[in-house]
Amino acid sequence: PKRILPPTTATRAMSDQGSFEGRTSEILCEFLEAAVHTALRVKGVYPPEVFERRRLYNVAVSRSRHPGLNAYVQETIFSLKPWIKQGKLERLAVLFFEEESDALVERLVFSVKVLKEVEGSFESLDDLEHMLRAFVLKIQVAEPLASRCRFELLAYSWSREEGERDPVWVMEDAGGDRVSLRDPCITPIKSISSDCLKIQLYSEAPRARAAE
Repeated sequence: PKRILPPTTATRAMSDQGSFEGRTSEILCEFLEAAVHTALRVKGVYPPEVFERRRLYNVAVSRSRHPGLNAYVQETIFSLKPWIKQGKLERLAVLFFEEESDALVERLVFSVKVLKEVEGSFESLDDLEHMLRAFVLKIQVAEPLASRCRFELLAYSWSREEGERDPVWVMEDAGGDRVSLRDPCITPIKSISSDCLKIQLYSEAPRARAAE
């Protein structure tokens, strides 16, 4: 898969209410947005007072009070909506870098796959929201980082057509060491699998840190 770096600006895709798949991609983007904010609070990237409590899927989630951070997270994630609908999004990773050394200390990875045969697979969209609620609850009890860190968002696509141009995302060398860990310790956090949707959440950390 090819690695893609996040944009500085993007345009949020309009909500598509005409199909189950379109509505599913909207819900998934809302979930990923809330999950990223909650992870930033739990991991201690920003002080707790930077965040306020919101509710999503009838559970408490976090959202920052900083307009610039909110715009970056929202616009970056919602720019992935067409990829979700087209089945191109493989993973979204939240990368945590130590501020002093700029070393990658953890990757929180959301592996997402909306399958083609979605029509009629859920009795209602409430079923999908119920599944995603469990992910939010798992993130809320994650372990904080040991040192002060900054973060980046990184998306992986399954494929791109030769010569395809994307005005939002910028390609990165697939073998770059800056955004990957060699032989990481992988910790599964939560997963769901149905005939229409598969999501896995896991963390990757250097083995030395994971053993602490």
